[in-house]
Amino acid sequence: MREVERDIRLGTFDYRAHFPRGSNLHRFYGDPAPAEESSFKEYVLKWQANRSPFLPDGRLAKTMPLHPSTWTHDRSVIGAHLLPAFGHLRLNQIDVARCKDFRRRLIDAELHGKTVVNISGLAHKIFSDAVDEGLIERNPMPKTKAHELRLNTKPQTEPDPFSLNEITAVMRAIDPFYRPLYSIWFMLGWRPSELVALRWQWLDFENQTITLKLARMPRFGGLEAPPKTGVRQVDCRFAPQIFATFRSLNENPPAAAPDAYVFTDPSGNPLSQDWLLKRVFKPALRRAGLRQRSHGAIRDTFISIAVLEKEDLGWISRVCGTSERMIWSHYQRWIPEFRRGAGDKVAAVLEDAARVINPALVSPRPSPTQRAKTEIEQFQALRLVEAGGIEPPSEDRPAQVTTRLFRDLELAARTPADGLPASTADLISGAAQSAKARLPSPLNDALLRSRGRTAGGRQRPLGR
Repeated sequence: MREVERDIRLGTFDYRAHFPRGSNLHRFYGDPAPAEESSFKEYVLKWQANRSPFLPDGRLAKTMPLHPSTWTHDRSVIGAHLLPAFGHLRLNQIDVARCKDFRRRLIDAELHGKTVVNISGLAHKIFSDAVDEGLIERNPMPKTKAHELRLNTKPQTEPDPFSLNEITAVMRAIDPFYRPLYSIWFMLGWRPSELVALRWQWLDFENQTITLKLARMPRFGGLEAPPKTGVRQVDCRFAPQIFATFRSLNENPPAAAPDAYVFTDPSGNPLSQDWLLKRVFKPALRRAGLRQRSHGAIRDTFISIAVLEKEDLGWISRVCGTSERMIWSHYQRWIPEFRRGAGDKVAAVLEDAARVINPALVSPRPSPTQRAKTEIEQFQALRLVEAGGIEPPSEDRPAQVTTRLFRDLELAARTPADGLPASTADLISGAAQSAKARLPSPLNDALLRSRGRTAGGRQRPLGR
């Protein structure tokens, strides 16, 4: 700022020299020449290439700006939706109206709400970076929130785990060559991309631990990248059968090649999770007479049984490579504390409050009530009734109000004709107990008793 203020004083201030990507460049230098304007297609292809996790020779970079699965998903969205809509336009020709029309077309195509949000969000990110680079002044793509597309949102899929009997039926129906793979799969609950990428050199037979370093995706001919939640180490001593199965596959694991896969096809080639699902798992479900499910049901089975048996959520998340929040939100109904007696407490409270009184205990005749009074008459009664009882009316007040109050009090003290016990009045006694009880006033004593004071303002104890 000192340099800017100095240049301004000297008259040599150059906005572009200090703020090469400033939002006010057009005020000092005008709009850029048409030859310098970029088309959306040129910009977005360059933008996507700069975010690529791959090196020029096709290898995966050690430091990746994006996970390969995210980058490939963005590339498919750009090619399928963004380029057909904006590829023929220059960046400065894309305005808010065009972007709203684009979002409306996505909705009219009956895409799910989450899909519309993802596509619009990617476009918003592209235009936001273009604004930061000074190519456009404002972001034309409005942000789309999920609640705005509530009616077009795909319902969340509930976990569908196997029962213990179904696990036995599946294991019997699985091809014997792949039975060890699925046996370990049920005991670990991993993602399919993680299990098919497992290497012998990641296994520590002495400590019975597995260090999972990569996951194998079917795209790009079996692209391998770090797992979705990062590299993790899994202690398998909770189930000795896991490493016993590994030993049964290879009597001398250290002699295996450094990059040798633990699980392969009969020819020794790496496995594909899509091929396993179509050729091995689903046919086994049909032979076992079970409904069709994806490999995700194996993961659901491990997590649901773990929470049902009160295993620590942190331990479950470390084994499966997920978060405790995900376990809590998706598998809460398997947690024992939420399964046993769910709703009993609230039902007990509501049943007591909503219980119907036995009609036999209700008086067949209505209790006497005061006649309806106008607001003026009520104020007159309050002024006429004093703390010690009912006083004679004032000179300018009619006597009918006082007489009516006395008649109502007398009726209230009588025993009902139906034989039910009569109500008793609360008497207010002064500091010096008087042998003569005064008749209470329902208009004066009841109001003041709720405040704990009498008409005279003195605190008086309540007695029955």
